[in-house]
Amino acid sequence: MPHVAAADGPGAVPAATAATPATAAPAAPAASLPGDRAAAGAAHRWFPDGLDDELLDLDEASLLRALGRPTLIRIPGEGAQPPRALSVLLHGDESTGLQAVHRVLRHRRRYPFDLYVVIGNVQAALAPPGFAFRYLDDQEDFNRVWGLDSPATDQRRAADAILTELRAAAPESVIDIHNNTGDNPFYAILTRVEPRSLTLATLFTTTILRWDLEAATMMEALNDVATTAAVECGLPGRPESLAFAIDGVRRYLAAPPLDDAGAVADHDLLGGLVKVTVDPAARFRFGGLLDADHDLVLRPDADVHNFVEVPTGHVLGAIHPGAPLPLRAVDARGRDVTAEHLAVADGEVALRRTSVPVMMTRTVAATRKDCLFYLATETG
Repeated sequence: MPHVAAADGPGAVPAATAATPATAAPAAPAASLPGDRAAAGAAHRWFPDGLDDELLDLDEASLLRALGRPTLIRIPGEGAQPPRALSVLLHGDESTGLQAVHRVLRHRRRYPFDLYVVIGNVQAALAPPGFAFRYLDDQEDFNRVWGLDSPATDQRRAADAILTELRAAAPESVIDIHNNTGDNPFYAILTRVEPRSLTLATLFTTTILRWDLEAATMMEALNDVATTAAVECGLPGRPESLAFAIDGVRRYLAAPPLDDAGAVADHDLLGGLVKVTVDPAARFRFGGLLDADHDLVLRPDADVHNFVEVPTGHVLGAIHPGAPLPLRAVDARGRDVTAEHLAVADGEVALRRTSVPVMMTRTVAATRKDCLFYLATETG
């Protein structure tokens, strides 16, 4: 079955920029691994006493091949502080979080708290050429299946089992690490903007996006038991992305327990998200001339404006004169707000009001699987 690439919010990760590639599809995982306590036939693995040295010493791709499926690891602590959790690879093309956490775990440090680590869509990460696919054609998006009723697919069963363990552990905080593929600054996403969540987010960055939408993400599913944040580490494969992730993870693991006064006061907060998608029937591309084979041509450098306020009339692309607009904008309440935010004049598609585009993608495949971009309509 063919695989289609896409990334979190935007983008598909080029294999050439990813971590150590997997060069062959994974074999069926072994019936058991040392320390795996998941029930027979489970859709996930569960290591309540950490990974043994043989597994931990593997490179990232070899470790994923050994695991073969979504995995939860608990690294027992040496103190009485509440647990903390890190999540990586919920999308198979976002390798930076796995690289960062793997490097930190190899130091074999013990913390004054139990540390839980989620390794998400292992199968998508392993699909050749390696770290190239958000999720596979026969899968669901692994960051859109958390907290759903009656889990009936492998992705939902794995998420449900991992969620059960995490909720029982009642972690103080959860950090979910992602990549983009469009150019973006490093930023954090919060589902709740509170003193403690700001303290957590600003351990990593002072650029913060408030997630107003409901999408069955891990963050949303754990909101009632933990302070959560997603951290977006820019493009995978870049040294600066990995350095940002490693430094942030180390600060997170060394930080004192969260309090209401620890946030960096001088931070940027964006919210009021509007999701912009392309009509599934539209034929489109990024860059080039508008021709008879395409209904929409988008600017090839559109992602340069991510997290930058752009004025009314900012041009996104072009359509044939008189053709219907193939874009749709929807707000957090599910209302169609296309007419409020997008306009067409003389064949050019433009923004109707001053706003801030975020997570703009560069690829057709990414747009098809998720969206073209978001508009942040509130800044502060």
